[in-house]
Amino acid sequence: MIGIQDLTKIYRMGSVEVRALDGVTLDIAKGEFIGIMGASGSGKTTLLHMLGLLDLPTSGRIVIDGTDIAKLTDYEKTMFRLYKLGYVFQDYALVPDLTVMENVSLPAMLRKDRSEEQITSDSALILQKTGLFDRRDHLPRELSGGQQQRVSIARAIVNKPDILFADEPCANLDSENSRMVLDLFREINEEMHQTIVMVSHEDWHKDYFNRIVRLRDGKVVSDDIIERKAS
Repeated sequence: MIGIQDLTKIYRMGSVEVRALDGVTLDIAKGEFIGIMGASGSGKTTLLHMLGLLDLPTSGRIVIDGTDIAKLTDYEKTMFRLYKLGYVFQDYALVPDLTVMENVSLPAMLRKDRSEEQITSDSALILQKTGLFDRRDHLPRELSGGQQQRVSIARAIVNKPDILFADEPCANLDSENSRMVLDLFREINEEMHQTIVMVSHEDWHKDYFNRIVRLRDGKVVSDDIIERKAS
């Protein structure tokens, strides 16, 4: 599903050159729940941004579902993100003046192939799956941090994306809410066969992944299939 070949990302700060990614090569299969792990500054988020079409690599190749990303125009990249990719960020990124239902519906409303009835139906269904249907008319500020992150996840998967990217989605949550979010990720990975690529620095999160790629100084230092513990 995702092919990455010799990916590099170089930032220049004056005369200093920083290699955030230094020759990363990976293949990610459909249906994997993969954790990108490593210390701060190892290149985890940079890699996620490259794969999610949120930033451009300095060199290398990314192919997603047979599409060479470098050959897409800016408009085609926007449409590719809308129709094929979903994103969950650590800061939730909800629109404060929209209700839970309206926030979740936003990505579906941007598409050209959904009727208003289908958008409402899809949004309601995913809110039921995330346990938030009874909060659908509330504003984000009326929810806990864990609930807001679950709204963010519902919004990310309402369009049934091929790949869900999550960047430290538990960073602002306590342990209890973190487990709720990770349990939800595991559920949608297993029941919906959702491909998930998640950045994390918390060692205990590895119990949820079925594959872990560890980075150090922008390089892959290990790539292991994990026998997931029973939930």
